[in-house]
Parts: sequence; C-alpha cells; structure tokens
Amino acid sequence: MEEESIVQEWLDNLADLNVKVKKMFGCYCLYCDGQAVGWIHDSFLSLREVGLDYLPEDIKRPAPEDKIQELVIPLDYAKAEWLSKAVKDTAVIRKKNDN
Repeated sequence: MEEESIVQEWLDNLADLNVKVKKMFGCYCLYCDGQAVGWIHDSFLSLREVGLDYLPEDIKRPAPEDKIQELVIPLDYAKAEWLSKAVKDTAVIRKKNDN
C-alpha cells in the first residue's frame, strides 16, 4: 500500500475530528485540535502515551523507562470505534498538560 493512501485511510477514519498531518522526518505528524498527538509511519499510528485506560490490551504500551512514550497502533485498528476518542482525548490531555 502506498504511503499517501495509508495516511489517507487513517485520516478518513478520523474525519469526525479536527485533524491534519504534516510531513516531517520521513513520517507524518498527526495533529488534533492543533496538538501534536502522534505519528503515522509505515502502516502504524504511534499515538502519544497519555494514560488512556480503555484501549485494547493487545496495543503495546511503553514501559516507564522507554525513551519513546507512544502506543503503536496497527492499521488493522483504523476503523476501531475507540480510535477517534483516543486521538481526541490525547489532544485534550496534551493541551491541559501544556498549560
């Protein structure tokens, strides 16, 4: 699958949110409501770890000592019912923590 079509698939499934992407560092930074919430690379969405407790158990969570604190979400979950909520909640929590 071509990179742009993968990015578009993620965006199509987040169409109910105020999201956009910006290409940088060989991947796409995902923004929601102006907050950087993660990266789209290969066929994965790496969502910033903010302590969401309703994600499926098979989504790998980073260990506290891991340098990169992100949840790696495979493209299989692009249509998951919880995805939009997770992206929106991440943006809200990141905005609150920035203030």
